[in-house]
Amino acid sequence: MTKIEWTQRPGTKGETWNPIRATDKQTGGTGHFCVKVSAGCQNCYAADFQKRFKNTTRYAAQDADKVELFLDETVLMQPLRWKKPRTIFVCSMTDLFYEGHQSDWIDQVFAVMALCPQHTFIVLTKRIKVAHQYMTSIGGVDDVRLDGFRDAMVEGMAQKIYHDRTGEDPSMWLAVHFPLPNVWLGTSVEDQNAANERIPVLLDTPAAVRFLSVEPLLGEISFEGRFYDHPNKAAHLNWLDLIDWVIVGGESGHNARPMHPDWARLLREQCKATETPFFFKQWGTWMDCSHLEYPAIAGASADHIFLPSGEVIGVGVRKFGMGAVDADWKERGAAWMCNVGKKAAGRTLDGVEHNEWPEVAA
Repeated sequence: MTKIEWTQRPGTKGETWNPIRATDKQTGGTGHFCVKVSAGCQNCYAADFQKRFKNTTRYAAQDADKVELFLDETVLMQPLRWKKPRTIFVCSMTDLFYEGHQSDWIDQVFAVMALCPQHTFIVLTKRIKVAHQYMTSIGGVDDVRLDGFRDAMVEGMAQKIYHDRTGEDPSMWLAVHFPLPNVWLGTSVEDQNAANERIPVLLDTPAAVRFLSVEPLLGEISFEGRFYDHPNKAAHLNWLDLIDWVIVGGESGHNARPMHPDWARLLREQCKATETPFFFKQWGTWMDCSHLEYPAIAGASADHIFLPSGEVIGVGVRKFGMGAVDADWKERGAAWMCNVGKKAAGRTLDGVEHNEWPEVAA
Protein backbone atom coordinates (compact mmCIF):
# COMPACT_ATOMS: atom_id res chain seq x y z
CA MET A 1 0.00 0.00 0.00
CA THR A 2 1.21 3.54 -0.70
CA LYS A 3 0.25 7.08 0.27
CA ILE A 4 1.19 8.53 -3.13
CA GLU A 5 -1.75 10.81 -3.77
CA TRP A 6 -2.39 10.08 -7.43
CA THR A 7 -2.72 6.34 -6.80
CA GLN A 8 -5.68 6.96 -4.44
CA ARG A 9 -8.19 6.62 -7.25
CA PRO A 10 -11.82 6.09 -6.16
CA GLY A 11 -12.80 2.44 -6.17
CA THR A 12 -9.20 1.20 -6.00
CA LYS A 13 -6.40 0.85 -3.48
CA GLY A 14 -3.11 2.65 -4.13
CA GLU A 15 -0.06 0.43 -4.50
CA THR A 16 3.57 0.42 -5.60
CA TRP A 17 5.20 -2.50 -7.39
CA ASN A 18 8.96 -2.89 -7.79
CA PRO A 19 9.78 -6.26 -9.36
CA ILE A 20 13.20 -5.15 -10.68
CA ARG A 21 15.65 -4.87 -7.81
CA ALA A 22 19.36 -4.42 -7.12
CA THR A 23 21.75 -6.04 -4.66
CA ASP A 24 24.63 -3.95 -3.33
CA LYS A 25 27.75 -6.05 -3.99
CA GLN A 26 29.58 -4.58 -1.01
CA THR A 27 26.91 -4.69 1.72
CA GLY A 28 24.63 -7.40 0.37
CA GLY A 29 21.66 -5.12 0.90
CA THR A 30 18.85 -5.47 -1.63
CA GLY A 31 17.20 -2.30 -2.84
CA HIS A 32 16.95 -0.63 -6.25
CA PHE A 33 19.08 1.23 -8.77
CA CYS A 34 18.70 3.87 -11.44
CA VAL A 35 20.77 6.65 -13.03
CA LYS A 36 19.84 10.32 -12.73
CA VAL A 37 19.32 11.80 -16.20
CA SER A 38 17.97 15.35 -15.80
CA ALA A 39 17.38 18.26 -13.43
CA GLY A 40 14.23 16.65 -12.09
CA CYS A 41 16.31 13.76 -10.75
CA GLN A 42 18.60 15.95 -8.65
CA ASN A 43 16.93 15.23 -5.29
CA CYS A 44 15.50 11.80 -6.14
CA TYR A 45 13.58 10.42 -3.16
CA ALA A 46 14.18 6.84 -4.30
CA ALA A 47 17.95 7.32 -4.28
CA ASP A 48 17.84 8.68 -0.72
CA PHE A 49 15.55 5.82 0.32
CA GLN A 50 18.16 3.18 -0.52
CA LYS A 51 19.97 3.62 2.80
CA ARG A 52 17.05 1.81 4.45
CA PHE A 53 17.88 -1.25 2.35
CA LYS A 54 21.62 -1.10 3.21
CA ASN A 55 22.20 -0.18 -0.41
CA THR A 56 24.91 2.48 -0.43
CA THR A 57 25.17 2.76 -4.21
CA ARG A 58 24.48 6.18 -5.71
CA TYR A 59 22.04 6.56 -8.59
CA ALA A 60 24.92 7.34 -10.92
CA ALA A 61 26.29 5.71 -14.09
CA GLN A 62 29.76 5.34 -12.57
CA ASP A 63 28.28 3.20 -9.77
CA ALA A 64 26.34 0.80 -11.99
CA ASP A 65 28.92 -1.95 -11.56
CA LYS A 66 28.50 -1.83 -7.76
CA VAL A 67 25.06 -3.48 -7.89
CA GLU A 68 23.64 -6.67 -9.33
CA LEU A 69 20.28 -6.07 -11.01
CA PHE A 70 17.72 -8.87 -11.05
CA LEU A 71 14.05 -9.59 -11.60
CA ASP A 72 12.49 -10.62 -8.29
CA GLU A 73 10.02 -13.32 -9.32
CA THR A 74 8.22 -13.28 -5.98
CA VAL A 75 7.51 -9.56 -6.28
CA LEU A 76 6.73 -9.97 -9.99
CA MET A 77 3.79 -12.24 -9.22
CA GLN A 78 2.24 -10.07 -6.50
CA PRO A 79 -0.44 -8.37 -8.68
CA LEU A 80 -1.76 -11.78 -9.72
CA ARG A 81 -2.66 -12.40 -6.07
CA TRP A 82 -4.32 -9.01 -5.52
CA LYS A 83 -7.94 -9.71 -6.31
CA LYS A 84 -9.53 -6.30 -5.60
CA PRO A 85 -8.76 -3.46 -8.05
CA ARG A 86 -5.63 -1.43 -7.34
CA THR A 87 -3.99 1.55 -8.98
CA ILE A 88 -0.36 0.51 -9.13
CA PHE A 89 2.71 2.70 -9.61
CA VAL A 90 5.11 0.45 -11.54
CA CYS A 91 8.81 0.63 -10.59
CA SER A 92 8.30 3.55 -8.22
CA MET A 93 11.90 3.19 -7.00
CA THR A 94 13.53 3.10 -10.41
CA ASP A 95 12.55 3.46 -14.08
CA LEU A 96 11.06 0.46 -15.88
CA PHE A 97 12.84 1.61 -19.05
CA TYR A 98 16.25 2.18 -17.45
CA GLU A 99 18.83 1.06 -19.98
CA GLY A 100 20.25 -1.58 -17.61
CA HIS A 101 16.99 -3.52 -17.43
CA GLN A 102 16.84 -6.55 -19.70
CA SER A 103 14.09 -6.61 -22.32
CA ASP A 104 12.88 -10.02 -21.18
CA TRP A 105 12.35 -8.59 -17.67
CA ILE A 106 10.16 -5.86 -19.15
CA ASP A 107 8.36 -8.54 -21.17
CA GLN A 108 7.50 -10.34 -17.96
CA VAL A 109 6.35 -7.15 -16.26
CA PHE A 110 3.99 -6.44 -19.17
CA ALA A 111 2.83 -10.05 -19.16
CA VAL A 112 1.73 -9.79 -15.54
CA MET A 113 -0.01 -6.48 -16.28
CA ALA A 114 -1.81 -8.17 -19.18
CA LEU A 115 -3.01 -10.95 -16.90
CA CYS A 116 -4.41 -8.49 -14.32
CA PRO A 117 -7.14 -6.50 -16.08
CA GLN A 118 -8.74 -5.73 -12.71
CA HIS A 119 -5.81 -3.42 -11.87
CA THR A 120 -4.62 -0.15 -13.39
CA PHE A 121 -0.85 0.06 -13.86
CA ILE A 122 0.81 3.46 -14.05
CA VAL A 123 4.19 3.44 -15.83
CA LEU A 124 6.15 6.67 -15.47
CA THR A 125 9.46 7.20 -17.23
CA LYS A 126 11.97 9.90 -18.04
CA ARG A 127 13.32 7.59 -20.75
CA ILE A 128 10.38 7.98 -23.08
CA LYS A 129 12.58 7.37 -26.14
CA VAL A 130 13.46 3.93 -24.78
CA ALA A 131 9.80 3.29 -24.01
CA HIS A 132 8.87 4.35 -27.55
CA GLN A 133 11.42 1.99 -29.09
CA TYR A 134 10.17 -0.86 -26.93
CA MET A 135 6.45 -0.24 -27.44
CA THR A 136 6.68 0.29 -31.20
CA SER A 137 8.62 -2.95 -31.65
CA ILE A 138 5.46 -4.87 -30.77
CA GLY A 139 3.60 -6.12 -33.81
CA GLY A 140 6.51 -5.41 -36.13
CA VAL A 141 7.68 -7.56 -39.03
CA ASP A 142 9.10 -10.32 -36.85
CA ASP A 143 6.87 -9.78 -33.80
CA VAL A 144 9.87 -10.40 -31.53
CA ARG A 145 8.41 -8.36 -28.69
CA LEU A 146 4.98 -9.94 -28.99
CA ASP A 147 6.53 -13.40 -28.90
CA GLY A 148 8.37 -12.36 -25.77
CA PHE A 149 5.11 -11.33 -24.14
CA ARG A 150 3.42 -14.59 -25.10
CA ASP A 151 6.30 -16.65 -23.78
CA ALA A 152 6.27 -14.71 -20.52
CA MET A 153 2.51 -15.14 -20.12
CA VAL A 154 2.32 -18.87 -20.75
CA GLU A 155 5.37 -20.02 -18.84
CA GLY A 156 5.90 -20.60 -15.15
CA MET A 157 3.99 -19.33 -12.14
CA ALA A 158 2.14 -16.49 -13.89
CA GLN A 159 0.40 -18.93 -16.20
CA LYS A 160 -0.45 -21.29 -13.34
CA ILE A 161 -1.92 -18.55 -11.13
CA TYR A 162 -3.90 -17.08 -14.01
CA HIS A 163 -5.21 -20.47 -15.16
CA ASP A 164 -6.17 -21.51 -11.63
CA ARG A 165 -8.08 -18.27 -11.14
CA THR A 166 -9.86 -18.06 -14.51
CA GLY A 167 -9.59 -21.44 -16.19
CA GLU A 168 -8.42 -19.63 -19.33
CA ASP A 169 -5.30 -19.93 -21.50
CA PRO A 170 -3.64 -16.48 -21.53
CA SER A 171 -1.41 -17.07 -24.53
CA MET A 172 -3.43 -15.02 -27.03
CA TRP A 173 -4.86 -12.35 -24.73
CA LEU A 174 -2.24 -9.69 -25.38
CA ALA A 175 -2.35 -10.01 -29.17
CA VAL A 176 -5.97 -8.90 -29.14
CA HIS A 177 -5.74 -6.12 -26.57
CA PHE A 178 -2.54 -4.20 -27.27
CA PRO A 179 -1.85 -1.52 -26.18
CA LEU A 180 -2.99 -2.84 -22.84
CA PRO A 181 -6.13 -0.95 -21.78
CA ASN A 182 -5.14 -1.08 -18.10
CA VAL A 183 -1.65 0.40 -18.55
CA TRP A 184 -1.18 4.18 -18.43
CA LEU A 185 2.09 5.51 -19.82
CA GLY A 186 3.52 8.84 -18.77
CA THR A 187 6.69 10.86 -18.89
CA SER A 188 8.19 13.30 -16.38
CA VAL A 189 8.62 16.90 -17.48
CA GLU A 190 10.12 19.36 -15.01
CA ASP A 191 10.56 22.40 -17.26
CA GLN A 192 9.98 23.65 -20.80
CA ASN A 193 13.09 21.97 -22.22
CA ALA A 194 12.07 18.58 -20.85
CA ALA A 195 8.54 19.10 -22.17
CA ASN A 196 9.81 19.99 -25.64
CA GLU A 197 12.02 16.91 -25.74
CA ARG A 198 9.76 14.26 -24.21
CA ILE A 199 6.13 15.08 -24.97
CA PRO A 200 6.29 14.62 -28.78
CA VAL A 201 7.84 11.18 -28.23
CA LEU A 202 5.11 10.24 -25.76
CA LEU A 203 2.45 11.26 -28.28
CA ASP A 204 4.02 8.89 -30.83
CA THR A 205 4.10 5.98 -28.37
CA PRO A 206 1.24 3.43 -28.23
CA ALA A 207 -0.68 3.70 -24.95
CA ALA A 208 -4.28 3.49 -23.77
CA VAL A 209 -3.77 6.54 -21.54
CA ARG A 210 -0.94 9.07 -21.87
CA PHE A 211 -0.09 11.40 -19.01
CA LEU A 212 2.45 13.93 -17.77
CA SER A 213 4.01 14.00 -14.33
CA VAL A 214 5.12 17.60 -13.85
CA GLU A 215 6.93 16.98 -10.58
CA PRO A 216 9.08 18.57 -9.43
CA LEU A 217 7.92 21.59 -11.40
CA LEU A 218 11.08 23.68 -11.81
CA GLY A 219 9.97 26.33 -14.30
CA GLU A 220 7.14 27.66 -16.41
CA ILE A 221 5.73 25.25 -19.00
CA SER A 222 3.53 26.54 -21.78
CA PHE A 223 1.75 24.58 -24.50
CA GLU A 224 0.98 27.68 -26.51
CA GLY A 225 2.10 27.21 -30.11
CA ARG A 226 3.05 23.58 -29.49
CA PHE A 227 1.29 21.50 -32.11
CA TYR A 228 1.17 17.87 -33.13
CA ASP A 229 0.10 16.71 -36.58
CA HIS A 230 -2.08 13.76 -35.64
CA PRO A 231 -2.47 11.26 -38.51
CA ASN A 232 -6.15 10.69 -37.72
CA LYS A 233 -7.07 14.35 -37.32
CA ALA A 234 -7.64 16.98 -39.97
CA ALA A 235 -5.94 19.80 -38.07
CA HIS A 236 -2.87 20.40 -35.98
CA LEU A 237 -3.62 19.83 -32.31
CA ASN A 238 -2.20 21.39 -29.19
CA TRP A 239 -0.08 18.84 -27.33
CA LEU A 240 -2.40 19.06 -24.36
CA ASP A 241 -5.38 18.08 -26.55
CA LEU A 242 -3.74 14.66 -26.84
CA ILE A 243 -2.73 14.22 -23.20
CA ASP A 244 -5.19 12.38 -20.94
CA TRP A 245 -3.93 13.53 -17.53
CA VAL A 246 -1.56 16.06 -15.96
CA ILE A 247 -0.08 15.64 -12.47
CA VAL A 248 1.62 18.70 -10.96
CA GLY A 249 3.67 18.96 -7.79
CA GLY A 250 6.51 20.67 -6.00
CA GLU A 251 9.60 19.00 -4.58
CA SER A 252 9.83 17.51 -1.10
CA GLY A 253 12.67 16.06 0.92
CA HIS A 254 16.18 17.26 1.65
CA ASN A 255 17.37 20.28 -0.39
CA ALA A 256 13.95 20.62 -2.05
CA ARG A 257 13.58 23.45 -4.55
CA PRO A 258 10.52 25.73 -4.37
CA MET A 259 7.82 25.88 -7.03
CA HIS A 260 6.50 29.29 -8.04
CA PRO A 261 2.69 29.25 -7.68
CA ASP A 262 2.24 30.91 -11.08
CA TRP A 263 3.88 27.89 -12.73
CA ALA A 264 1.22 25.59 -11.25
CA ARG A 265 -1.58 28.05 -12.02
CA LEU A 266 -0.54 28.28 -15.66
CA LEU A 267 -0.74 24.50 -16.05
CA ARG A 268 -4.08 24.41 -14.25
CA GLU A 269 -5.55 27.02 -16.60
CA GLN A 270 -4.17 25.30 -19.70
CA CYS A 271 -5.68 22.00 -18.57
CA LYS A 272 -9.00 23.73 -17.95
CA ALA A 273 -8.98 25.17 -21.47
CA THR A 274 -8.47 21.73 -23.05
CA GLU A 275 -10.61 19.86 -20.49
CA THR A 276 -7.60 17.78 -19.48
CA PRO A 277 -7.88 16.19 -16.00
CA PHE A 278 -5.61 18.09 -13.59
CA PHE A 279 -4.19 16.63 -10.38
CA PHE A 280 -2.32 18.86 -7.94
CA LYS A 281 -0.24 16.46 -5.89
CA GLN A 282 1.54 18.72 -3.42
CA TRP A 283 3.46 21.92 -2.79
CA GLY A 284 6.42 19.93 -1.52
CA THR A 285 8.25 21.38 1.45
CA TRP A 286 7.82 25.01 0.32
CA MET A 287 4.55 26.87 0.88
CA ASP A 288 3.35 30.04 -0.81
CA CYS A 289 3.15 32.65 1.95
CA SER A 290 2.53 35.66 -0.28
CA HIS A 291 -0.97 36.15 1.12
CA LEU A 292 0.20 36.14 4.77
CA GLU A 293 1.36 38.98 6.95
CA TYR A 294 5.06 39.21 7.70
CA PRO A 295 6.52 37.65 9.84
CA ALA A 296 3.76 35.18 10.82
CA ILE A 297 5.32 31.94 9.50
CA ALA A 298 6.00 29.75 12.51
CA GLY A 299 8.29 26.77 12.05
CA ALA A 300 9.72 27.79 8.68
CA SER A 301 13.33 26.70 8.31
CA ALA A 302 14.02 29.08 5.42
CA ASP A 303 12.28 31.52 3.15
CA HIS A 304 12.94 33.58 0.07
CA ILE A 305 11.23 35.62 -2.61
CA PHE A 306 11.60 34.77 -6.28
CA LEU A 307 10.16 35.79 -9.61
CA PRO A 308 8.32 33.59 -12.15
CA SER A 309 11.60 33.60 -14.12
CA GLY A 310 13.22 31.78 -11.20
CA GLU A 311 15.35 34.76 -10.17
CA VAL A 312 15.68 35.05 -6.37
CA ILE A 313 15.30 38.67 -5.22
CA GLY A 314 15.24 38.20 -1.46
CA VAL A 315 16.56 35.65 1.06
CA GLY A 316 15.96 35.45 4.81
CA VAL A 317 13.00 37.82 4.76
CA ARG A 318 11.79 36.67 8.21
CA LYS A 319 15.16 37.49 9.70
CA PHE A 320 15.99 40.74 7.97
CA GLY A 321 12.52 42.20 7.36
CA MET A 322 10.68 43.21 4.22
CA GLY A 323 13.20 45.96 3.54
CA ALA A 324 15.60 43.23 2.43
CA VAL A 325 13.81 43.06 -0.96
CA ASP A 326 12.34 45.52 -3.43
CA ALA A 327 9.18 47.24 -2.19
CA ASP A 328 7.35 46.38 -5.42
CA TRP A 329 8.04 42.62 -5.30
CA LYS A 330 4.35 41.69 -5.51
CA GLU A 331 3.82 43.84 -8.58
CA ARG A 332 6.71 42.05 -10.23
CA GLY A 333 4.93 38.72 -9.79
CA ALA A 334 7.27 37.49 -7.08
CA ALA A 335 6.21 34.87 -4.54
CA TRP A 336 7.22 34.66 -0.89
CA MET A 337 8.01 30.97 -0.32
CA CYS A 338 8.62 29.45 3.12
CA ASN A 339 10.08 26.02 3.84
CA VAL A 340 7.59 24.58 6.31
CA GLY A 341 7.69 20.87 5.44
CA LYS A 342 5.44 18.75 3.23
CA LYS A 343 2.62 18.22 5.74
CA ALA A 344 2.27 21.89 6.63
CA ALA A 345 2.56 23.02 2.99
CA GLY A 346 -0.34 20.76 2.02
CA ARG A 347 -1.77 20.22 -1.44
CA THR A 348 -4.31 22.95 -2.09
CA LEU A 349 -3.78 25.39 -4.95
CA ASP A 350 -5.50 28.71 -4.25
CA GLY A 351 -7.44 26.97 -1.48
CA VAL A 352 -8.73 24.12 -3.67
CA GLU A 353 -7.71 20.47 -3.90
CA HIS A 354 -7.53 19.27 -7.49
CA ASN A 355 -8.11 15.50 -7.67
CA GLU A 356 -8.98 14.64 -11.24
CA TRP A 357 -8.22 11.33 -12.96
CA PRO A 358 -8.77 10.27 -16.58
CA GLU A 359 -12.12 8.76 -17.42
CA VAL A 360 -11.58 5.24 -18.69
CA ALA A 361 -13.95 2.50 -19.78
CA ALA A 362 -14.66 -0.20 -17.21
